[in-house]
Amino acid sequence: MSLVQLAARSAVPSPQTAVLRTVARPPAAQGVTDTSLRRSARQVVEALAVTSGLDTWYLGRLDGAAMLPLAVSDEATGVLVGRRIPWSDTVCRRMANGLGPAVAPDITLVPNYVRAPSAIALRMTAYAGAALRDDSGRLLGAMAGWSSRPGTVPVPGLEALMGAFAELLTQALAAEVAADDAQREAERLAVRRDATDKVTALSSRVGWGALLQQEDRRTAERGLPVALLVVDIGRVRSSTRLQKATETVVRALPGATVSRLTARQFGAILPDVEPDEVEATAHEVTTTLRAAGFEATGAWAASGEAQDLSAVWTLAEQRLYRARRDGDGS
Repeated sequence: MSLVQLAARSAVPSPQTAVLRTVARPPAAQGVTDTSLRRSARQVVEALAVTSGLDTWYLGRLDGAAMLPLAVSDEATGVLVGRRIPWSDTVCRRMANGLGPAVAPDITLVPNYVRAPSAIALRMTAYAGAALRDDSGRLLGAMAGWSSRPGTVPVPGLEALMGAFAELLTQALAAEVAADDAQREAERLAVRRDATDKVTALSSRVGWGALLQQEDRRTAERGLPVALLVVDIGRVRSSTRLQKATETVVRALPGATVSRLTARQFGAILPDVEPDEVEATAHEVTTTLRAAGFEATGAWAASGEAQDLSAVWTLAEQRLYRARRDGDGS
């Protein structure tokens, strides 16, 4: 019997007790897998859809500037598992930032909620949500439910119920985030060990190719956006100046994986970013390099513009060459 069936058939008066009895605590952190997290998330959102008084629920992971739904009780609303939602558009962002209550039976009474693009798109009349944070307070994701029917009445004690589910699922989500971070760092270190440019100590052009393959796999698995930034620093006449350029680029790109592609060109992988963020980053890098005396030009392309990251790299380089030819760069 499924979690939803158990929750629906429970004769226990308290909906909190009925649902919590049917949900097993996620495995210990070291044993959590991608499948177990999503299975638990699906059970939770289905149970809440049955017992909460709100029609639709989802649980999502925060990835950069977007929310990635891991489970949705009803995809007919247009919120789909794996389809990223701009975090800035969501009611959840406003809830997590303390701009409104956890449970809002009538969101027209909460100006910060009713104006949210997601609330408008989904025609929300009622909302409930809980933030998922790790022990350090880092925001990992959120669960939320909503209705588009007038007069929706959430069950009493819904906030406490959401809090209990959030506590159960946060451990599993935190383990997934930590595992992803560790895997990415291990892959970077392996590439740098096997294919390192001796002058700059960055990954070489060969290492860059391996990093793009790794990032391609991650993008396919999780549907995350990736941007590639290429920067031409102009002619460099000494190793001292090259070291200076390297330090400047790396310092300006703290969240990126930087490689040396040619004698005068650097490449950077920017994961989990939106186009306006990439544009601002490219401008910052080239401006900083020019202030240090380099004739810098930058260009970028994003994963959605081509079939794979190798093709995205080609597109970014084509834009870079055009920018150099036209005397225009980021």
